[in-house]
Amino acid sequence: MKDLAVFLKKLNILYAEDNVSIQTSTKDMLDLLFCNVYTANDGLEALELYKTKSIHIVMLDYVMPNLDGYEVAKRIRSENYKIPIVMASGYTDKEKLLNAIELCSVGYIEKPLKYEELIKTLKRTVEVLKEQNIFISRLDESTYYDFTTKTVVKNNVNIHLSKQESDCIELLIHNKSKLVSKELINDYVFSSDYVDANTIRNLLYRLRKKIDTNVIVTVKDLGYILQ
Repeated sequence: MKDLAVFLKKLNILYAEDNVSIQTSTKDMLDLLFCNVYTANDGLEALELYKTKSIHIVMLDYVMPNLDGYEVAKRIRSENYKIPIVMASGYTDKEKLLNAIELCSVGYIEKPLKYEELIKTLKRTVEVLKEQNIFISRLDESTYYDFTTKTVVKNNVNIHLSKQESDCIELLIHNKSKLVSKELINDYVFSSDYVDANTIRNLLYRLRKKIDTNVIVTVKDLGYILQ
């Protein structure tokens, strides 16, 4: 349990549930386990959070407004076949759950969620993560980012990153090959604090200097792309 707790505290989870009471009680449990817990009230909000945050695990209620859990999982899986997805459901409709399992690398958990069952599910999730080596993201032939240590490894040498630098590289990795706007970097890295363009520019300058590779491309006046 201790090793699991240490591992989970390095991860972010997206949790979507439209029932406020269930969402609140479950989030209280997840807050004890994870670094960040991002909650969504419906399927569309869940997809938006998935696109704008660095997410390592997804847990979805099957029945939600706008988009149900199955459709959210389907859209996430269309672009990311590795990320673990857990489906939560209070229904016993086997056909629905069997359809969902095809998209989930972990399976489903019954509501109301019990702490013991949640821990069992998260243990399986961690096993999936380790099997798929999902916490290593290669930047070039000699360089990769390790999500578990929050460091860049270049030619087998660990390069320390600040909290802001690791947040920034994780955001770029999560949106690899996509434009990441300066506004998104501001919101994700600096939270609610507004910073000027020079602060973001200096952040990217320091990050590029540390990782010493040309994989981060500047798109003038718009943002950055990790190739």
